Amino acid sequence: MTNRRIRDDKQNKERSAIVSVMVWCTVVIILVSVLIYFFRPQILKTFSFQVNRVKNTFSYYILQSKPHFYYLEMEKNGKDIRASAEEVLEITYRDEFVVKSVVSDSLTGKYMTVKIEVLGKGGNDRGVLFRGIDLVNKIMLHGAMNHGAGTNSDYKILVNYKNELLATVPILVVITPQDWLRYAKDSTNVKVQIEYLKKAIVLNKEDTGVRKLLAGIYLRLGRFDDAIVQYNDVLAIKPDDTVALGELTKCYIRKKEYDSAMETSRKLIKISPRDVEAYASLGYSLEEKGRWDQAIESYLQAVKIDPDNYPVRFKLGDAYVHKKKINLAIEQYQYIVEHSSNADAARIALGDVYLKTKKYNDAIKYYKEVIKNQPKFAVAYANLAFAYAGKGKFQEELDNLKKAVELSPDEPTIRFNLGVAYERRKLDAEAIKEYEHILKIKPDDYDATKRLADLFFKNKKFDQAIKYYEKLLVLSPKNSSILANLGFAYGELKNYKASAENYEKAIAAGGKSSNLHYNLAYTYGKLGREKDSIAEYEKISPLTKGVLTILGQYYLKEKKYDQAIKYYKKIIALEPKKAASYASLGYVYSVRADWNKAIDNYLIALKYDREDDEVYANLGEAYEKKGLYKEALKAYTSAYEINPETPRAAKRIPKLKILLLQQKSQKTDKEKK
Repeated sequence: MTNRRIRDDKQNKERSAIVSVMVWCTVVIILVSVLIYFFRPQILKTFSFQVNRVKNTFSYYILQSKPHFYYLEMEKNGKDIRASAEEVLEITYRDEFVVKSVVSDSLTGKYMTVKIEVLGKGGNDRGVLFRGIDLVNKIMLHGAMNHGAGTNSDYKILVNYKNELLATVPILVVITPQDWLRYAKDSTNVKVQIEYLKKAIVLNKEDTGVRKLLAGIYLRLGRFDDAIVQYNDVLAIKPDDTVALGELTKCYIRKKEYDSAMETSRKLIKISPRDVEAYASLGYSLEEKGRWDQAIESYLQAVKIDPDNYPVRFKLGDAYVHKKKINLAIEQYQYIVEHSSNADAARIALGDVYLKTKKYNDAIKYYKEVIKNQPKFAVAYANLAFAYAGKGKFQEELDNLKKAVELSPDEPTIRFNLGVAYERRKLDAEAIKEYEHILKIKPDDYDATKRLADLFFKNKKFDQAIKYYEKLLVLSPKNSSILANLGFAYGELKNYKASAENYEKAIAAGGKSSNLHYNLAYTYGKLGREKDSIAEYEKISPLTKGVLTILGQYYLKEKKYDQAIKYYKKIIALEPKKAASYASLGYVYSVRADWNKAIDNYLIALKYDREDDEVYANLGEAYEKKGLYKEALKAYTSAYEINPETPRAAKRIPKLKILLLQQKSQKTDKEKK
C-alpha cells in the first residue's frame, strides 16, 4: 500500500512538472510572438535563440536528453558579463572575476559545476572570486606563451553536468611588458630576471627602459658583450640617450676596448658638454692608451666644470705623477686635503710622492696624519715603514711593519715587506716565518717562495731549498737561475745525476754563466763522464787558471801533447811571472821528448823560483837525456842541496859522477893516443 502511494506521488509530481513546462513554453511563445510583431528586426536573432532553447528545454525535461550549455553569467571588475563557448574570455593581471551561474537547459542548475583550470580551488568554482594576476603569474612562471605574442589561450573554464564535461569557455590570458617587468623586479634570481626582461623586450621592442634595466644586470654580472648589445639597441632607438652612452662607455672600459670607449665618451660630451663623468671616462681611456697629455686635458676639463669632484682630481694628480710633474700632482692632492672631509687617500698619495722624491720627513708627516684619522689602517703603517727605512731608521721600519701585520695579518704584501726587513737585519729565521705564513694564505706566491728557497740555499739547508725551488719550477719551468740553484743544491747533497740534469736544463733555458758550465763539468766528473766534463770546461769563457790546468792535465794524460801545450801556454799568458806555469809547460815538453824546450822552460821557472827542488830535478833529467852530464849533475846537486830527500837527485848524483869520470878517462886515453 505504501509503495503504491509513493509511485502515485512521483507520477503526480512528474505530471505537475510537465504541465509547468508546457505552460511556461506557451507563455514564452506568446510573448515572443508579440515581440516579433512589434520589434522584428531587432529581436529576430534573440527569437531564434529562444525558440531553440524552448525546444532544448522540452527535450531535457520531457525526453530526458542531455542539457545544452548557453553561457556563463559572470561578474568581471564589478560588471556583469556573459561568457559562452563561442567567445573568448580575455583576462589581464588587473582583472578580478567570478562565475555567478551557468545558463543551460537545466533551469535550476542542479548537477551543474564549474571548474577553472589552473586557478580552481575545489570541486565547484561557482561563486569564487578569482584574480587575473594569479593566472598571469602562473603562466609566466612556466614560460608558456603563444609564439612570444604575450598571450596564452590554453586555459579554459570547464562546465560539467553530473561530473561529465558539458562545455568549455576559452580564456585568453594577456601578458604585457609590465607583467614581465613586475615579475623581474619581484624575483631574487638574476637568471630569472634576465629571462623575464628579455620577454618584456620581445613584447615591446621600443621600450628603452626595459633594455637599460637588462643591460644594467648584464653589466653587474660582467657580461659586457650582452650589455653592449642592449645599450646599442637603446641608442638605435634613441641616439641621444645620455644614460645609455655613459653606461656603454663603462662597458667598453671594463672590456679594455679603449678606442670604443673614447668614441662613446666624445659622443656623450657632444650631447652633454658639461658631463663630468664623460670627461673622466675619456681621460681614463686616453690614459690607458698611453696618451697622458690628452688624458690630463680631459681631467682638467672635468675639474674645471666641477672643482670639487675629488675622484677626478685625484686621477689628475696620478696622471701628473706619471708625467713626473710632481709639483702639479702635489697641488691636486693638496687641494683635496684642504677641501675634502674624506681626504686620506690624497694624504696617502702625498706621502707616496714625497717618499718617491726622498723627502722622507714630509712623507712621514702625511702617513702619520692618516694613521691619526684611521688608527687601524694597515697600509698607512706599511708605507710609514718605508719612509723610516729611507731615513735609515730600521727599527722604526720594523716596528711599523709589525703593526701593519698585526692589523692585517693575512695581507701578503705587508708580510713580504716585513720578511725583507728581517732579512736586512740578518734575522733569517724570522724572515722565513713571514714567507711561510704568506704561502699559507697564498700557496702560489712566487716572490715568497723564491725568498724561502734562496734563504734556505744561503743557509745551506739544501733539502729545504730544493723543495721550494722545485715548486718555483712549476710556476716558472724555464728559469735558468732556479735550475742552476737546483743543480748546485742537488750536487751538495751528492745527488749528481739530478744535479747534472738541472744544470743541463739551465743551460738549455739560456743560462750563460761560466759557473754553470764549470759546475756541470765538475758534476760530469763526479759521474765518471770525463769527456763530457772536458767538453763543458772548454766552454767556459774566460778560462781560468784552474780550468786551464784541468784541461792541460787531461790532454797530457791522453797524450795529446799539442793541446796540452796550448793550455799550459795560456796559463803562462795569465801568469807570466809564475815559476809553476813554466815548470808545467817544461814537463809537457819533456814527456814529448822535446828536451831543448823543456830545458828552456825549466830555466825560466828557476828564474822566478830558485828554491824548487822538483824543477831542478826535472832540469837535471832533461840535461841527462841530452847527454849533458855536467849540467845534469849541477841541476841534481842543486835539487839535493835544497831537499836531500829528493829521490831522483840522491839517486842520480853518484851515477852521473861515475859517468863524468868515465868520460874524463876516455878523453885522457884519446889524448894519449
